[in-house]
Amino acid sequence: MFLYLCQRVLEQSADDIHEHEVGHKVFGRPLDYDTAADNIVRVHASMLRKRIEQYFAAEGQHEPIVVEIPKGNYAPTFHERRAGPERLAPSEAPVAPAAPNAKIWILAALAALFACATFFLLFRLRDTASHAASVLAAKPAVRRFWSQIFPPDRRSDIVLDDADLASYQELTGRKIPLSEYFDRSYLRKLDEQGAAELNRNLAEAIVLKRHSNYGTTTVLWNLSRIADALQGRVAVHFARDYTFRELKSDNVILLGNNRSNPWIESFESKLGIRWKYNESTGAYYPWDVSAGPSAQEKFLTVGPGVEPREGYTMIALLPNLSGTGNVLIVSGSGGAAMGAAADFLSEESSLVQLRSLLPSTASGDFPYFEALLRVNTRSSLPKDTSILVCRPVPP
Repeated sequence: MFLYLCQRVLEQSADDIHEHEVGHKVFGRPLDYDTAADNIVRVHASMLRKRIEQYFAAEGQHEPIVVEIPKGNYAPTFHERRAGPERLAPSEAPVAPAAPNAKIWILAALAALFACATFFLLFRLRDTASHAASVLAAKPAVRRFWSQIFPPDRRSDIVLDDADLASYQELTGRKIPLSEYFDRSYLRKLDEQGAAELNRNLAEAIVLKRHSNYGTTTVLWNLSRIADALQGRVAVHFARDYTFRELKSDNVILLGNNRSNPWIESFESKLGIRWKYNESTGAYYPWDVSAGPSAQEKFLTVGPGVEPREGYTMIALLPNLSGTGNVLIVSGSGGAAMGAAADFLSEESSLVQLRSLLPSTASGDFPYFEALLRVNTRSSLPKDTSILVCRPVPP
């Protein structure tokens, strides 16, 4: 966002940058998106202003040029620092005023450095994508599966989970439904009954942060390589910034469970595998609502103070909300389980086995399904991941 705004001012002489433009160009929002319902630009601009101010007040206190983003406009301003004698350390000699073109030379040097770094990263990414493409060529089942998620003619969204939202619900025992999460109304209910253990300031400090679980973010590397190999168009979103419009129009990968990623709630009616939070162990475990009452809790096998040797991960392939695309849900009982899910979905023998348990289709594609995997948390080998449940899901 910072680079885009600066380039608009320095290279295109923009003196007025609107919220719609930033939302579209930087965050990939549609040209006609509703800024009243989606405040991603205002939120990030507020954080950016604070970080810029902190930088120039601390490690950047001797920078000759100061950058500011005024409120009410997103066009940065550049001005020479007006440092008086009281700002200089006793051992420092006065510095001569910067020449009128100093700003130009400084920014030119920064632009050249940025261009070199960008070229290097693009070269590395191209090399990585080329290697991934050659690997996928030898894995027809893996390529078939991921081609349904990353087609070159459709955008695919990767939605990261909101770890702090899950922490808030775990601490208070209060479930936040998708309806409250989407319209932000849950922020007005932080001091209601059920959240009495936390004062409002502490509750806000938790839920307003933007953190994703480590296990979720580690999956991104595998996903990005596969998408590059298939020439897919990918956008990464934080759960709080996502919208129903995108859930209807795009292919989507939802990472996390329904507490950390409420968007999964939109598809729970199609799923038999759900997740429960065990307060005594502080961990999640799967329960199968499709099984009989006596079998629903069969995966709860660990008691308080006992370190689990096994984890679980759920993988589901479903239609998106409009039925025009596909949604992949990947949930896990922990970071090791999420990593095992990523490995499982990139291993040819694993997907061949999974495909053999599902009905055949005329196109040869994977049908809609849900699967529950058991993972040995002490091992990262695909052979130590077993399929416990695999069943088709009606379209």
